Amino acid sequence: MRRLLAAAVLVGWSISAVGPFEQPRKKLVEYGWDVPDTAFVRANIQAMEQRCPFFDGVVLRLKGGWTKRPAHIFRTDAVNLAEYTDDIANLQATKFTRFTDNFVLMWGTAEKGWDWFNESHWQAAETNARWIARVARQGGLVGICFDPEPYDGNPWRYPDQPQAATKTFTDYWQRVRECGRRFMRALQSEFPNLRLLTFFQLSLFPDIVDIPDAAERMKRLSQHGYGLLPAFLNGMLDAVNEQVVIVDGNEPAYYYTDAEQYFRAYHLMKQRALTLIAPENRRKYVAQVQAGFALYMDQVFGLRQPKPERFLSFYLTPDERARWFEHNVYWALYTTDEYVWCYSERVDWWGTQGKAPWHNFVPTGAVDAVRSARRKVEQGQPLGFSLRDMVQAATQRLREASK
Repeated sequence: MRRLLAAAVLVGWSISAVGPFEQPRKKLVEYGWDVPDTAFVRANIQAMEQRCPFFDGVVLRLKGGWTKRPAHIFRTDAVNLAEYTDDIANLQATKFTRFTDNFVLMWGTAEKGWDWFNESHWQAAETNARWIARVARQGGLVGICFDPEPYDGNPWRYPDQPQAATKTFTDYWQRVRECGRRFMRALQSEFPNLRLLTFFQLSLFPDIVDIPDAAERMKRLSQHGYGLLPAFLNGMLDAVNEQVVIVDGNEPAYYYTDAEQYFRAYHLMKQRALTLIAPENRRKYVAQVQAGFALYMDQVFGLRQPKPERFLSFYLTPDERARWFEHNVYWALYTTDEYVWCYSERVDWWGTQGKAPWHNFVPTGAVDAVRSARRKVEQGQPLGFSLRDMVQAATQRLREASK
């Protein structure tokens, strides 16, 4: 309990920085396989906001940028700005009311053959980033949602890089940091006060940040699947202006079952992670990088595939799953600096999937759980229950079934 209270004090310091008499408004943003494009949002925004007034915004995808191949930013050529003409028109014609915090999706995966050290490749990436930032600003969005996950080529794992045989990890670190600077400058040139919601940043490195020896930390990063990501973040911080906010969305929160995990993660992102930030950037990191949290509905509601019996939620009742979801929504909103993002693959809030079993599918109890958690946080009420006994019993059932 003392550890929990100590972490709460840290959260309180973050809140107090906003002003002595008010807390920042906590915001819940939806994203998943049901991600709508700009045309869908334009046609359906009123129904979306009426259907889900407990969300504060959505992540949406652009229709432009998909000519011939996926719309990654790390690709060998630049997208033509004209491809985004319809997206800008759709967004400018969309009358957002309830959804105040909307983001455009940007994929940080790499096209096959893409190379950090190829200057023409990087110039294409800068251009692609600049155009997406322009669409977001002209479309009235609050910023960009940057997903660093490498669905195709991995730009963050050093051994996978095209020149890893001849260039050291330090060579790549310096180059990726330079590219991070240029990336941020490109974004700011179009959107000086953007919010960059990333699905994860330094929240991925709890096993590295506390290593006391800097050389050993770098060695471990050189072998890590996202080892170059902190270099990119340091580059962004090199160039970031005072208006920009970067959010570490802490995707590992997908799997939390206990309140203390949220406080520990907050401490990781806000304090322990400073070992991966260059000394000259630490003040900017503290001031401009927010701690965020993620929710994973498939994990909680028994929807993960294949073989859902491998996961804890398979051994819970529908009421227990809804209780788990309320717990996670509550503590995510309670501890976040500002943003929580709600992810799903098989939940379809908007009806964009268009076929069974997803069409307009939302699990029983999910809406009531979100409403209850939000109300309690906004009214300063305690959650009122713990998951400990429920999780222990389900874990035992999972172990027995796995024998």
